[in-house]
Amino acid sequence: MGFFNRVFGFNLSNAAVEPQDAADEQHRDNTSAESDEEQPSSNSDLLSENTSSGWGTLEDIYYSRTSSGENITPTKAFNRITTVFACVDRRATALAKLPFGVYRKVNGNREAATDHRVNYLLTKRPNAYQTPTMYKKYIITCQLLWGFAVILKKYDGSGRIDELIPLKPQHVAVQKVLNEDRYVYIYKGKQYTEDEVIYIPYITADGKIGKSPMSVARESAGAVEAMTKHINGFYSGGALKQGALVTQAALSPAAKKKLKHEWAELYGGAANAGEPAVLDNGLDFKDISLPLKDAEFIESKRLTAQEIASVFNVPPSMIGLSSEKFSNLQEINDRYMQDVVQPDCINIEEAHNFSCFLPSESEYYTKFNLAAGMRGSDEKRANFYQKMQQMGIYSINDILELEDRNSIGELGDKHYLSLNYTTLETLEKHERIIQNGGNVNNE
Repeated sequence: MGFFNRVFGFNLSNAAVEPQDAADEQHRDNTSAESDEEQPSSNSDLLSENTSSGWGTLEDIYYSRTSSGENITPTKAFNRITTVFACVDRRATALAKLPFGVYRKVNGNREAATDHRVNYLLTKRPNAYQTPTMYKKYIITCQLLWGFAVILKKYDGSGRIDELIPLKPQHVAVQKVLNEDRYVYIYKGKQYTEDEVIYIPYITADGKIGKSPMSVARESAGAVEAMTKHINGFYSGGALKQGALVTQAALSPAAKKKLKHEWAELYGGAANAGEPAVLDNGLDFKDISLPLKDAEFIESKRLTAQEIASVFNVPPSMIGLSSEKFSNLQEINDRYMQDVVQPDCINIEEAHNFSCFLPSESEYYTKFNLAAGMRGSDEKRANFYQKMQQMGIYSINDILELEDRNSIGELGDKHYLSLNYTTLETLEKHERIIQNGGNVNNE
């Protein structure tokens, strides 16, 4: 028997659940699970309504979809959208590779405060489960996805900071105390004050509550997710064209559902790609699909991905969205370090400086070593060191330290300056000395 008789020869009462219905049900389950995962903590009666979990209102985030029909949350975007993951990874990696430690000013000079407890936390082990690299990466990840990072300061018996523990921002509620100019942080039912945490917002519209790039790129991320699903569905269906099965026979709703299911089962999937369809009893197929080429999916997806990269402040060339010449890449990297990474460093430094040191420790401060981010080619580093040494800024030992090499002793601490540079006053005296036979006072 042909396709038509095979379909309607079955007992329609035993028809399987329509695949799309099952997919919709699974999507609802996944959406509910993600909503439960990212719900903020409950509010306190002492707090005002000016609250945020770093993403938006409950209605906007957890129960509404983007214009493309996709429900986009920070966790889902990071886990499933490649452009979002790549942007967050580039931003986090660029900062995490920079050394971050504690220094102190002594008689106008700077020296590493290797004996300070906070220096140990930032350079060795901030907490029981993170390395310094993981710690720095997580701070940027929280800022980019949720708009802020909150770090709990855990103290030992002597009152020193014993651990720096980042809190999950999706469970943190930042709330303003009623009629007071101060905020508290609620995390899983516990309330913390400003003195107990380090709060690092990405950017704010009200001076406190952090706003994330992900919240701005949400619509673009939804479009990318929808296009990805469409392309995946196209190939998982064996590039089966969309169309309509036309027949002169009157079919019941159950029969239509059964016909659609059997058509997809017989001719869908990669294994059935290119197989001819066999139709009988007047059944006809009308193509109503829109070819991927005509829809310009590749170009649309690329442009949307570039828009996301722009919101995350990542050059498209860094995530494979454009190709640049080598000379341009060098300039792009330098500007990226200056315009993106350096502000990130300053933001994190200022937050730690305010929260990690007592008023009596005003000479201590934290600092990223941005010079480590300039470690490119050997030629580039050599030119940089040569200019810094010629201007008297770096000594030989300074350069050796940046290259992670041993010093050469006291001689390496001296600074050198070229004799080719002098003041106009000195030059004038020099000319008069020559003209007057060595007597500078003769007119």
